[in-house]
Amino acid sequence: MKLNLIRTIEEKCQGCNKCIRVCPIFEANIAYNVDGHVKVKINQEKCIGCGKCIDVCEHNAREYKDDTKEFFNDLAKNRKISLIVAPSVRVNFNKYKKLLGFFKSKGVNVIYDVSFGADITTWAYLKVIKENNLKGSIAQPCPVIVNYIEKYKPQLISKLTPIQSPMMCAAIYLKKYMENSDDIAFLSPCIAKSEEINDDNTFHYVKYNVTFNKLHEYLQEKNIDLEKFNNKDFDNMECSLGALYPRPGGLSENIEAFYPDVWIKRVEGQDRAYKYLDNYVERIKQNKELPFIVDILNCTHGCNLGTGACPSASPDDIDCELNRIKREKINKSGRGFKKNYIQQLKKYFDNTLNVHDFIRKYSDYSNMTLKEPSQSEYEEIFKKLHKYTDESKTQNCFTCGYDTCKDMCKAIMNNLNITNNCIDYNRSQIAEENVKLGDKNKEVENMIQKVKAMGDEKIKKADAIKQKVKDITSAMSEVSSGNQQSSQNIMDIMQHIQDTLSISNTLRGSVDDMKSKVEKFNSAIENIVDISQETNLLSLNASIESARAGQAGKGFSVVAGEVSKLAESSKTIAVSTKQEEEELNVLVNNLIKIASQLEDNMNVMSSSIETISGTVEEITAQSQEVVASAEQIANS
Repeated sequence: MKLNLIRTIEEKCQGCNKCIRVCPIFEANIAYNVDGHVKVKINQEKCIGCGKCIDVCEHNAREYKDDTKEFFNDLAKNRKISLIVAPSVRVNFNKYKKLLGFFKSKGVNVIYDVSFGADITTWAYLKVIKENNLKGSIAQPCPVIVNYIEKYKPQLISKLTPIQSPMMCAAIYLKKYMENSDDIAFLSPCIAKSEEINDDNTFHYVKYNVTFNKLHEYLQEKNIDLEKFNNKDFDNMECSLGALYPRPGGLSENIEAFYPDVWIKRVEGQDRAYKYLDNYVERIKQNKELPFIVDILNCTHGCNLGTGACPSASPDDIDCELNRIKREKINKSGRGFKKNYIQQLKKYFDNTLNVHDFIRKYSDYSNMTLKEPSQSEYEEIFKKLHKYTDESKTQNCFTCGYDTCKDMCKAIMNNLNITNNCIDYNRSQIAEENVKLGDKNKEVENMIQKVKAMGDEKIKKADAIKQKVKDITSAMSEVSSGNQQSSQNIMDIMQHIQDTLSISNTLRGSVDDMKSKVEKFNSAIENIVDISQETNLLSLNASIESARAGQAGKGFSVVAGEVSKLAESSKTIAVSTKQEEEELNVLVNNLIKIASQLEDNMNVMSSSIETISGTVEEITAQSQEVVASAEQIANS
């Protein structure tokens, strides 16, 4: 019978453990870790739906689910639905008749007051107790109490009154006696009614549990103004004292109207109800007298301020209203009946109803899976919690949500809680961490001293490096200055080379002119030789003519001889000059070659020096960059 009735909104849960502390069920909450943060979720199989965790959660991390949304969705689909309404509607909605008018406008078919079902419950209780001579019974209108007994006190199942709750008695009356085939919705103040209507022992006659609180939220969300609707009354016959059921002792008042002298025990509230039932078990074991009936409710103020009610009215205002209704019912003569209406309604039930139609059976849902740790297991868990002394084991600070440290150990043993949800464990962990932190601090201090010493050493080394950098800077500056001077010297050399090249070019031009003139001179020599040969020929001819002339020609012969000598001498000189000219040509050619080689060498030298000059300039620029970087390092 697992409905996930109440759930945890994990992101809102702060792990405060209030839900564990107030929950009457040891196993109903499970603490767990999410990223180092404690969260507490519902153990759905163990939850009895008491709703206390919702009341105490300041973080709104717990919420419940009912059938309000499904109910209105089905109404909108024109589904045939009849409504049974808890009597506490009178104090949860001031103008409840307009609320009934609203439901009628929405298409609800029949609307019954569960106060009428409560009258049936009272009648059936008294009937089966008398017919079966029951000795001591526990009233069962509260589904939370029934859940608790079925799950955790199965030995009390036989003590539960075998009659359905007022809600179910009203539904059974509708189905069996009014032959209503509609789906039935229950307008209720109780979230646990969802579990009751889904129990196989209630025949699934009721389909929807619509709580007052969720209904109120729906009306606000939809901006529904009830003042706009007509007043409507319930469709059932008038009820009797059943309208008192939702207040503490309301069932007792109904029984006392018939049996004023019986022992009725009233118990209300989570802090009392479940402890009372534990004691009730012991009373049975001791064979002690039991109350005629135990009128027991989960909620301190009864169903009027139940877990699904609208918490607006004060308990005293509620009592005033119900007291007014009680006086009215007691003093009323009913519709033609001469006797008190309460008695007349009982007679109507005797004549009309079959009590067996309203019999309720119960099921044993107990599953005793909670393990009790052995002594050695307790000790082992105490060690995990850093609890080594009797004092620490009985600290019982309640912050984990349990009454004792031993209970916390049991919860850990059963995987219901975790070690870091124990504040004492966390304190000891913090203490250990503080010791470790102190040790770490000492280590850090030592490391700081070492780092400081290393820092001082590094400062010294840095100063030395700075000095070396300065030395390098100075040396590089000198190198840069030297490079600049070398660059200037190279420029001077290049200028001298250019001058030499210019002279070489001039020399080469002069040699070329000389060669040209030598060639002209050579041409003149050849002309002289030619003239000499012609002169020599003329001298020969003159000699011949002189011979022919005889004595007369002797003077001419002398002249011819002198001419001949002149020709020979000219020839000899010309030949000699020719040889010297050839030697001069050789020298001139050699001089031209030397001038050409000098020019080529100068060109090569000029190119090399230009390359050297570029390299020197690049080195100079890089040296200047090195100097600038070194100065930055030295100044940093």
